[in-house]
Amino acid sequence: MLPKARWLISILSVSALGDSLKPRGTSHLNPNAIQLLSERGIGSDRLNEKSLGLRHGDGCFCSLACDTLTDIFGSGSVDIIGGEAYEAARSRFWSQQQSQETSPSCFFYPNDAEDVSIAILLSRATECPFAAKGGGHTAFKGSSNSPGGITIDFTRMKEVIPSADRKSVAVGPGNTWFDVYSTLDSFNLTVAGGRTATVGVSGLTLGGGISFFSGQHGWTCDNVISYEVVLGSGEIVTVDLNTNADLFWALRGGGGNFGIITQFVFHAFEQGPMWGGFQFWEMHSTLTPLIDAMINYAEKGSVEDPKAALIVSFAYAQAYQMWVSSVMTHYPEPQPPGSHPEVFDEFFKVENAFHDSTRTESHSNHTVEVASNSPSGMRQSYWTFTHRVDRQLTLDILTIYQEEVVPILNLTGMMPPFVYQVITVSQLKAMRRNGGNALGLSGGDEPLLLIDLAPMWVLASDDEAVLTAFSNIVSRSQKLAEERGLDHPYLYMNYASQFQDPLTSYGQENKAKLLEVSKKYDPEGIFLNLNPGYFKFEGAPVQW
Repeated sequence: MLPKARWLISILSVSALGDSLKPRGTSHLNPNAIQLLSERGIGSDRLNEKSLGLRHGDGCFCSLACDTLTDIFGSGSVDIIGGEAYEAARSRFWSQQQSQETSPSCFFYPNDAEDVSIAILLSRATECPFAAKGGGHTAFKGSSNSPGGITIDFTRMKEVIPSADRKSVAVGPGNTWFDVYSTLDSFNLTVAGGRTATVGVSGLTLGGGISFFSGQHGWTCDNVISYEVVLGSGEIVTVDLNTNADLFWALRGGGGNFGIITQFVFHAFEQGPMWGGFQFWEMHSTLTPLIDAMINYAEKGSVEDPKAALIVSFAYAQAYQMWVSSVMTHYPEPQPPGSHPEVFDEFFKVENAFHDSTRTESHSNHTVEVASNSPSGMRQSYWTFTHRVDRQLTLDILTIYQEEVVPILNLTGMMPPFVYQVITVSQLKAMRRNGGNALGLSGGDEPLLLIDLAPMWVLASDDEAVLTAFSNIVSRSQKLAEERGLDHPYLYMNYASQFQDPLTSYGQENKAKLLEVSKKYDPEGIFLNLNPGYFKFEGAPVQW
């Protein structure tokens, strides 16, 4: 960062904060933002014209924002559309919808929170939208890549720093979970983060986050000690249980609606090599015994041994023209070769597995194996819903899934996973810690079943067929659960489609509280209006 800009930021932040306390008007623009930038050497004649009342609606103002970022930080920190490195930056998103169909005016690579603060002030001054990219693992267009705007890419903010007492670790927003774990492995430490190597720290944590260790330690959001946050005003604040406590609550599940996180500090704990892996079977002969084992695990096994982690999946393997069952089991303690933890006995009694990768391995390498089942470069979609634990409902929903998926099985590259996870009682109890989180689940005393529908395919021309099928699975399944009194409103943000509304699923009281926090810390609605891409308070990002 240039010395001048570094010197300016404290003045810009404080001045902009004072002005942002005015009531929200029809413009997203802070009237003083351009003046402040110009007075401190960040400006141009075109910025001055903007200050005379020109409105966003023409791409030239995003070009102005990107050109100004280049002037301040240098061409090495900004990739502008048409530039040599621009397409490489686009390619670093997981889904086709984000990497091939979303084109920001520029990518900006900050080095610290001060750089991010200037970018937000420039966004306000030019009314150019922005998005924040951590790992880039969200599925739908515009969710972490800004169409025509500024994509703030945290590639350069990847610190992973354990504390001297080994009880916490500071993590930058540009890390994937593999980055975190591969660093911590050498310390025999870890954190309760994501299970897929290529998923980013920021998005998973802000949406909740489920870990191999959630039975013991809770969800990822419940393991955050503090956040460093850049607000819409440009101010940089620390957020923890005692400082800005209401924002601390909101960030635990409320998504990116309040500011940009430029550092997370997580609880850390001792962890060496651990046991886990996958088993695969032909589906039709194993579906019922695997569901029985999952129900027993939800109701009994997960209570008796909260160290265990389980995912049960079903899919059609197009390359082999067969339906497949899969169980992913993990445990934080090593196991002798050929053995497994007792809590998983029922799964290992299911015969004729044609693949078994369970072994003792480093935490980071287990996440690499998980990521191999979720390749980049495909068209991607997520859908989710939750229901209460019931064997017959589970079997009937899987019948609905097969009925809706059969007509699309031969689409090019089609892979249609149906994934069951148990939200265990111990996970629900952990959500009560430190004032609770925003998810609306804490206090529950019965396990829940969380569904992740995650189709992958190749051709954009097949989008309508795929999305229609999975919308039908969700609507039919939710209706059936409701008819039987087994429905639950919760939608996990990290698995939700652009046609779903996870924030409303947290309950009326929690959503109202989230809105209050948003108005307090972002009174001009910068993160609702200039950062529009992901889940907001007004409903689903796209209407079906």
